Amino acid sequence: RRRRGLPHAAATTMTDCAEEQEMEVEALLSILMDDMAVVTGSEAIAGATHAPCYQIVVSPLGDGEEEDPDGDESQRARLGLVFSHTLNYPEEPPLIKCRSLRGLFDAELAACKSMLDALAKESVGMPMIFDLAQAAKEWMRDRAGVVDVVEETPEQIQRRLEEEAEARLRAMRATGTPVTKDSYREWVEKFDAERALKRLRAGQGEPRAAGEDADGGGERRMTGRRYFEERTAAQLEADEKAEGEEEEEDFDFGDSDFDDSDEDLIEFMKGGGDDE
Repeated sequence: RRRRGLPHAAATTMTDCAEEQEMEVEALLSILMDDMAVVTGSEAIAGATHAPCYQIVVSPLGDGEEEDPDGDESQRARLGLVFSHTLNYPEEPPLIKCRSLRGLFDAELAACKSMLDALAKESVGMPMIFDLAQAAKEWMRDRAGVVDVVEETPEQIQRRLEEEAEARLRAMRATGTPVTKDSYREWVEKFDAERALKRLRAGQGEPRAAGEDADGGGERRMTGRRYFEERTAAQLEADEKAEGEEEEEDFDFGDSDFDDSDEDLIEFMKGGGDDE
């Protein structure tokens, strides 16, 4: 088979071109089967006289893919790619026509044909119809927004899972882990179990009494409630003591605090009130 880019002098004869065209049609029919058929009349390409016109039905969906019941009409659209070999094909582009079999507008058909004409010029020198049909299918898939499903190998799956786990871990480190009642209870149970295990290893394996510290000491473990109660009681005691000191404070009265008319009161205060 010839390669694109060979000198023009090495071009094949018309007989070779005809044989290659026939072989390509046979290969396409074996691959596309019912999606490829001969068309005539208005469906054919005007001016195609060298070879029959064939139409390939192009769908946006691949083998095994089904239309999304909630999707729009674009997945139900169908393109008719009509082609006909020219005399010197594949040394020159084939004749191409785009038809709407369902749901395509004239402007879209013109855009698709322009894309296929450019690709055909780039592919001169080798059979290209199947490549053109694949390009038309990709165009239809892009138009319908169909996403290709890529089959992953076990190694790719493992790598993806590891990357997702690392991403979740980075996010948790950045934002912290939310604390709930269940997660806090689970943490306390795990913490107590670890401390009890340390006590057993240290030879202090007797179960601790209620309120006893997990390290084996007799002191009660300081909790938020206990701290609040002890702190409040201490504060109340301090306040009561301060009030008592204020009430029991003695005042020393001097003679200058009273006038002459208060001599009896002064004598009473100095004598402690024991006149009788």
